Amino acid sequence: MTFKMTAAAALIAMSGTAFADAHAPTMGQGFDMLQTALMSDFDRMGIPTDTLDDLTLGQLAAIKSVLEDGDESNDKGRVEAIIANN
Repeated sequence: MTFKMTAAAALIAMSGTAFADAHAPTMGQGFDMLQTALMSDFDRMGIPTDTLDDLTLGQLAAIKSVLEDGDESNDKGRVEAIIANN
């Protein structure tokens, strides 16, 4: 009985690690895709694209949200405020 419990626990632990390993590249690719998508927007607004490397995923998502809200009147200022809070 103890052997079965130990084997089951080991199997559960390994499957959790395999799940995380299988999805880690996908999350990294999504992060890179979001950065790439924002590069042209940064170029258009005159914001240096090298600042993208220093932003968190949350900041990138917030910037994408600002740019997609339909109100372009103060996009640059709002994006610069998000970058300043880095």
